Parts: sequence; C-alpha cells; structure tokens
Amino acid sequence: MVMMKKAMAYWGAVCPGCNIGRKYPNSFLGKRVVAHWKKGCAVNEAYEELFGKKEKNEENIEKDKV
Repeated sequence: MVMMKKAMAYWGAVCPGCNIGRKYPNSFLGKRVVAHWKKGCAVNEAYEELFGKKEKNEENIEKDKV
C-alpha cells in the first residue's frame, strides 16, 4: 500500500494536468483541475502527503505580478 501511494505521488509530480493546477490555478484548465482535486483525487492526496501542500501566499503572488 505504501509503494502504491508513493507511485501515485510521483505520478502527481510529473502529471501535466497536476502541474498546470499547481502553477496556474486561476487559468481555465487550472480551475478545472483544482475543482477535480476538491472532489477528491487520490493522486493529489498522495502528492500532498509525500511532498507537502505547496500554496503561494498572497505576498508571493504580489511579487509575481511586479
């Protein structure tokens, strides 16, 4: 079971959809991916458990805009 969770987490690290959802959560595709995660995605849950949840705080978002 642990190996399967690690495999799913590593897939979440290379999955194009997951990467778009993490990098561009406000884009058209990003919003759809984030909505899928909120419904429950085993791959995303494994990724967050193994690598930690990576969210930008508002200060970093402001720096990205400048």
